[in-house]
Amino acid sequence: MSAPPPLPVRRSTFVSVLAWIFIGLSGFMTLMGILQNIMMQLVFVPTMRQQPAIQPSPPGMPPQALWVFGHFEWFFRLFLLLALLHLVAAVGLLLRRHAGRLLFIGLMIFDSFYQLAGVALQRWVTGPMSHAMMRAPGMVGPPTANGAQVTRMMDGMMTVMQIFSMIMALGFIVLFGWIIKRLCSPAIQREFQPPLISSTGSSA
Repeated sequence: MSAPPPLPVRRSTFVSVLAWIFIGLSGFMTLMGILQNIMMQLVFVPTMRQQPAIQPSPPGMPPQALWVFGHFEWFFRLFLLLALLHLVAAVGLLLRRHAGRLLFIGLMIFDSFYQLAGVALQRWVTGPMSHAMMRAPGMVGPPTANGAQVTRMMDGMMTVMQIFSMIMALGFIVLFGWIIKRLCSPAIQREFQPPLISSTGSSA
């Protein structure tokens, strides 16, 4: 007598909705990344390569800002690569592929560190760069009480932006951690297991 076939595992709404949300977001970001890289290669990269000879950098520009401007096109390439990886992982999640689930979890971990790195990069680059621009000729002029007041106002705005960015980053990290926890639950993992092949045996 043959054994009855195993019951199919019910697909959870959580995984399907999560996959479709990220398919929509990452698909849109992939399209944006393709257009940005095309514009970068056709317009901005040739202009940026000619810029140092035509107009040198403002005096006192911090080295980290110069490094960011010197590798600007690589940020757009990384953005496109990450968008494509998220799209592949989301499709694998929708199709209930085990590799897709692992890739999605790995990207959620990467995105958590990416949020913290974005806040650190903002503090590392934006603050010194704004100070250098304020000291550039024609921006504020010679050091005066008015110039010092403008500098303090800019510092206050940067501090508020950094606090807001940190709160947003922590919120995304909590969200990503919750998604990882749900995807690692036994019930969700069963959805990604390959179907068992029922064995057929003869009765004695």
